[in-house]
Amino acid sequence: MLNTILDHFQDGRDAKILLPVYGQQSISVDGSVHTTPQGELSIALPYDRDFSDLINPREVCQILFSLQGRDYRLLTRIDTILGPSDLLVKPKPPAIALQEREFFRIDARIKLDYFCLGSNHPGEPHSLHTKVNLSASGIRLPVPGNLDVGDLVALVLWLDGKTLETVECLAQVIRFCTLPNGDMAVALRFAEIENQERDKIVAFCLAKEREILRTKVRTRDLF
Repeated sequence: MLNTILDHFQDGRDAKILLPVYGQQSISVDGSVHTTPQGELSIALPYDRDFSDLINPREVCQILFSLQGRDYRLLTRIDTILGPSDLLVKPKPPAIALQEREFFRIDARIKLDYFCLGSNHPGEPHSLHTKVNLSASGIRLPVPGNLDVGDLVALVLWLDGKTLETVECLAQVIRFCTLPNGDMAVALRFAEIENQERDKIVAFCLAKEREILRTKVRTRDLF
């Protein structure tokens, strides 16, 4: 699989880079990936920004790319920061095939505001600070009590309390369900969302997954 990946990037390919940075888990940027003669990967980031002081070289850099019609995630170790917008990384195979519902879906406690659009639910925006199930395609949260299937909802999500990172989008109520503890929840699908807003959610979910994996490794090391 590693040889296939190196061949894939031999002539250079565009990819989504989840870049580990100081002060937060990661940021999502568009980049270009090229295989070097030494079997490493050279990543060119947007040249209108200096990333050299932001990158945390001790954390994992992730590359999201498509190969033969499937989406993959490749973990890499940062070897050298070559300049303001260039770095050299070493792949850590295997590449993981992404399945949106399984991979990007995480549980997290966040703050959110929502406002029901249309004449059936007039009133002020509602605020919640609660545990949700979040993915790049939608969100599930405890039933607020004033939503119906088909409702269109304006959402503002606070993904990180430290940086006040927010996501704004429109979502539609698609179903209600019962949680394992017996509580009711509502599932919403993102109906209108900008690519950069979706990228924020992807980066947030992957960062949370990385925290969970790190905790599991530490716990295993104790026993």
